[in-house]
Amino acid sequence: MSQKRNALLAAAALCAIAPGACERAQTREDASAAQTAATAGESPSVLMEQRAMAMIEALSAGDATAYEAAAQENYTAEFLAARSPEDRAEFVAMIANDFGALEVRDISDDDGVLSVSVAGARGPVADFVFIFDETPQRRIERIEINAEAGGGEMEAGPGVPAPAMNAGMSTEAMGEALDQWLAPYLDHEDFSGVIIIAHDGAPYVERAHGLADRDADAPNDLQTRFNIASIGKAFTKTAIARLIEDGLLSPDTTIGEVMPDYPQDETRAATIRQLIDMEAGVSDFFSPEFEAADKSAFASNHNYYSFVAARRPSFAPGEDREYCNGCYVVLGEIVERLSGEPFEDFVARTVFAPAGMTRSGYFNAADLPNGAARIYGRSDGPDTPYVTVQDQHGNAGSGAGGAYSTALDLLAFDNALREGKILGPEMTAFVLGGGGASGERNMTPLGVAGGAPGVSALMESNGEWAVIVTANVSEPLPEQIGLALARAIIR
Repeated sequence: MSQKRNALLAAAALCAIAPGACERAQTREDASAAQTAATAGESPSVLMEQRAMAMIEALSAGDATAYEAAAQENYTAEFLAARSPEDRAEFVAMIANDFGALEVRDISDDDGVLSVSVAGARGPVADFVFIFDETPQRRIERIEINAEAGGGEMEAGPGVPAPAMNAGMSTEAMGEALDQWLAPYLDHEDFSGVIIIAHDGAPYVERAHGLADRDADAPNDLQTRFNIASIGKAFTKTAIARLIEDGLLSPDTTIGEVMPDYPQDETRAATIRQLIDMEAGVSDFFSPEFEAADKSAFASNHNYYSFVAARRPSFAPGEDREYCNGCYVVLGEIVERLSGEPFEDFVARTVFAPAGMTRSGYFNAADLPNGAARIYGRSDGPDTPYVTVQDQHGNAGSGAGGAYSTALDLLAFDNALREGKILGPEMTAFVLGGGGASGERNMTPLGVAGGAPGVSALMESNGEWAVIVTANVSEPLPEQIGLALARAIIR
């Protein structure tokens, strides 16, 4: 594949579930693949093609649920431990938006590396390059996408050219390269936020751009607190892990065991594991009813819980999987019931405090503390003025997201989690999706992101390098910037 021009787009992603669940899924598929190969006489190349085409088919359909199922069946556990379910769903959405349906033009096998050339219905063409492990099951351990856009220039993500950066650069050289790469977005005011590239747990390159408050003409800086959207789900999962560690829960505890008054009979059977894995069928709170509601009524996780629990479930526990903010709202209520204190206070005490996250919290937008960024979106297209979009959000966050944090505090969280300052080794592995021995820094890859109107944030880390982006303008550009940087630096 040396003749290919490599630019790693996002491939797929994290299983974000307990390691045992990942192991069970892998064991099931190992047996299935071995049996299929044995009974059908399939060669490794046939098995590789089947796995690759399953992923292409799911992407072509633009179906995040199908892509999730295909990833669980075809990826290595390590590759599954590289991104979150949200990342996978957003990746599918980006491919659908940029490519549309995919037509396979050619398939080539170069010494076990499978390249699938596709043309998108919207015009772009690309090579999806699948790299497989060496086991008889030939699971996918990495995907690279070599995409040709107008003029044939490689892109690291939809609309984002690959930065001329790598992990071998000095701080000065990396900073200069970052400044040059960001300049077009800053000139057009497309990006407003903070970027931190960290090495061995310490900031390596730091940048702050744009305005935290446009009315006050107040700039963003490294201490600015941003709404970090669904990155907050990592705090909720960590809080649940603490309750498991304290013996108050297990992954198989059901909603009904903790909350026998949960109003949806069918959903009481859902387990903690199913809530985390987004297989519980809890209704999302995003809906026409939420859009029409008085957003000031959503000032705590319990407020969101009251709204979500009253809604009929989307499906019975375990029957399907779909992205589920409501699942994490219910997890937040479980934290509140078992701890005897508000969810927000429990997270502050057991997650933020031991991590040293001194500027993080579940703040109310009606009374934001000093140094908190207001959220903005373009009024009507890419060249129009920014307007506040807070009215599209509840006043405060929940277990599903919406906490405020700084990029430095997110780095502190990554470090504290990996270094055992929040949880013991077993529950740290539960949160990260992989483990290390007691006393050692856990180096399992972590990828979390979130976005909504006026909000976009990303944290990618492998324990050695981390890329953190917090922004107070709408997705997808800030997250695309973060993904492109992560691909250039975190290999």
